[in-house]
Amino acid sequence: MDQSIEMLVSNPVYMAVAVVLALIILFGVIKKLIKLVLVVAAILILWVAYMVWTGNDVSVETIREGVQSGVENVKEKVFETKSELKETVEEKTEEQLNKILPNK
Repeated sequence: MDQSIEMLVSNPVYMAVAVVLALIILFGVIKKLIKLVLVVAAILILWVAYMVWTGNDVSVETIREGVQSGVENVKEKVFETKSELKETVEEKTEEQLNKILPNK
């Protein structure tokens, strides 16, 4: 690790390549975040338009409640997926260990 850092610092060409790669990665991450924000904003606008069209009350409180329920649903799904993934990994690990180390 120290050698690679020393090599980057000592050679300006390597440093320039590393900076360009870092900027490309940073730009890609920012680009994806902007897309996510635009998609969420579009969904929010469509939801508000639907609420107005159907005659339902649209207020900041209802928007806040909708966002909170969405966040709670996502958290629940992530927790469920995490639990299922953990169980699957444990099962596969157990299977592989049994193949490698058979019970006597």
